[in-house]
Amino acid sequence: MKFASKWFILMTMSIQCSYMLGAIFSVVTYGAYPNDNIDDTDAVKLAINKAIEAGQNNIVLFQSGTYNFKSVIGIYNANKLTVMGQGMQQTLLLGNAPAAMFQPLNCRELTITALAIDFDPLPFTAGYVVSVNPTYLDVQIVSPHKADIDRQVSAILRYNPTMMRPAFGPDTYEIYQDPPLDRNTSLVSNNILRIPLKNPTKFVIGDPIVARYSHNRHAIDAQDVTDLNIHYVTIYTSWLMGLVAMRAKGLNINNYHVIPRSGRWMSTPVDCMHFSDCRNYINITDSKCVAQGDDGLNVHAFYLQVTQIISSASLILREYNWPDVLNVGAGTRMEFSSSQQPFTVYTSATVVSTSIQGPNARVFVFTGPVFANVGDWVSVADTPVLTVRNLTVANNRARGVLLKTRRVQITNSLFIGTSGPAVLFEPSLDWHESVAAQDVKLLQNVYINCNEGIARQGGVISFAPFPPQLNRIFYDVIIQSSTFLFGPYTEGLLQSINAANVYIKGNYIATNSSTPLVTICNSLNICAHNNTFVNNRFSVNSYIYDTRSLCREELSDLIGLPASGFDSHFAPPVVATKAGVQPYDHQTYTDSFNTMDLSNILSISNIIG
Repeated sequence: MKFASKWFILMTMSIQCSYMLGAIFSVVTYGAYPNDNIDDTDAVKLAINKAIEAGQNNIVLFQSGTYNFKSVIGIYNANKLTVMGQGMQQTLLLGNAPAAMFQPLNCRELTITALAIDFDPLPFTAGYVVSVNPTYLDVQIVSPHKADIDRQVSAILRYNPTMMRPAFGPDTYEIYQDPPLDRNTSLVSNNILRIPLKNPTKFVIGDPIVARYSHNRHAIDAQDVTDLNIHYVTIYTSWLMGLVAMRAKGLNINNYHVIPRSGRWMSTPVDCMHFSDCRNYINITDSKCVAQGDDGLNVHAFYLQVTQIISSASLILREYNWPDVLNVGAGTRMEFSSSQQPFTVYTSATVVSTSIQGPNARVFVFTGPVFANVGDWVSVADTPVLTVRNLTVANNRARGVLLKTRRVQITNSLFIGTSGPAVLFEPSLDWHESVAAQDVKLLQNVYINCNEGIARQGGVISFAPFPPQLNRIFYDVIIQSSTFLFGPYTEGLLQSINAANVYIKGNYIATNSSTPLVTICNSLNICAHNNTFVNNRFSVNSYIYDTRSLCREELSDLIGLPASGFDSHFAPPVVATKAGVQPYDHQTYTDSFNTMDLSNILSISNIIG
């Protein structure tokens, strides 16, 4: 209650300041009334457009209640505009069609604050398999999910309703499919939904499942924005991802929450946050990503490929994702790597201009000679500084954070029940996403029961490029003063593929597994010092060498991971509480402390808040 009062005072002061700096445009003035179940899209668009036309520092204001929308709300060329509700519990924007909610484009200093977003109908359903056929599954739908007919299902995953997270351990499976075009979902009997399958699956009678429908719309889909501010926003679901930004030059995200509503088994069907080719900085504080269908946070640029050399300073580059990826902008610094060492930069150059060369390629003209070869890879070099503090990622289908950027700092954050690694660094030629991380600080975080599910890899923290390289590409990593509580199926502390200068110090690690703590592949100078390791069942090797074909023991050196690096005896440096990750109170520490004690503190209701 005290927090809500402080928030209200802050918002009131902000509005009062706006009278001096700009004007308030109430959506009611333009015909958008809450709680009338009438489409408010056009009225809200009109209010926003009028506020933009009136100049800077204006506020578009929603009242308390629920507003309905059947199409996207575009926000174009806004300058210092604020779109504001009365609070995350007071103002709900409800989408009634598979569309984005907000689509900011070419905006500067746009703020979206004090509101929640949800959709009805939902982009997924859930329940228990009651009949299995090679061409369909019959599912008893569980409330509050609905038996939606005439839908196409693109993905199904096995779920654990007891733990309220995607299935983990040995009974973990899912499918992705191009849905049959001639058959949609249909009702077999009361609340029994038939889901068409393209191919037979592993699902059996009794399996709890979540089925995701086929649509590609994000709740907030921003492009070419500068200094975008997302403050005090809750997203219960969307038709794909929660918050997406492409080519944003500065992101400030505070008290942003993607959480499941009212007993649902999922929040957003895909990522909580997804930022591609962003520049300058990304700041994320006091936020939560819970039960989403993929990653908590994904930050990356794109790999383009040289297909033709016109001159030493003029090249044709093609993309492998979608055409707008090529629109990097004049003045952008690009970096080049060879086809033999795709993640190792050999030079950089600045873009003068680009021109379209077919549907998937452009001519790039640079300020000077590059001397590239056909087949070389090219990526934006101006990656953002990423700063994350007090982020919770919990009970999701994939990774906690998937990072392909440099200068990363994550502190005081909680990762619990992530299906894959809590933190994964993975430049990829499969997804054509760059770059290799450098200068990484992971400090005072808590990791509980991570890396146990469908996206499991070699460590709770993983450096795993695709494909692996013979040379080092990740540099200068500190993993410090954190608490790691392994679940029964957690796979390792650290996976180090192609990493150098990794320091593990001052951490508390508790496990009942025999899995070695660190897996090494073609890495250099991986060191551990002053860590506490608790295992009441097994004697565990501190590290092993990866035996895959591209991993060679002779290509790793200076591996300083002796048993003495893990034989300290201190309590966890930080623990998870309802108030967030906090320093551990050593006065209450007892020898009975174990992983189960801490894990039970955090039910899904406590995580959501």
